[in-house]
Amino acid sequence: MVEQLKVAIVGGGAAGFFAAINTAWQNPHALIEVFEGSSRVLTKVLISGGGRCNVTHHCFEPKKLVANYPRGSRELLGPFTKFGPLQTIEWFNKLGVELIIEKDGRMFPSTNSSHTIADTLKKSAEEAGLLFICDGRW
Repeated sequence: MVEQLKVAIVGGGAAGFFAAINTAWQNPHALIEVFEGSSRVLTKVLISGGGRCNVTHHCFEPKKLVANYPRGSRELLGPFTKFGPLQTIEWFNKLGVELIIEKDGRMFPSTNSSHTIADTLKKSAEEAGLLFICDGRW
């Protein structure tokens, strides 16, 4: 008898949702629990970019991209090489979210609303059967 894979993810922000959704896609029978210390998930997503949610940047060269992160550029080079803005755009397109490019390279949902990102992440998490444990409800 094979024991069910159990995964705990700490944090109900964008990164926690991303990790949980991808884990569920790769392990559809796993029990995935996301632990959030506050009463609500995705609160920073809702306020980022002035309420529009700056999702990524239109720069597909990891070495140029990390130049925007003076503290941590060396540590981010590897991750951005494996999953950078292009993969982020593709990931959100797969979920039905179109991203638009601003003149300065920042990318936002075409709706210009952070609720588009939060609602999409919540819907995908629900469809994946993820369990969220928070101080409150989402």
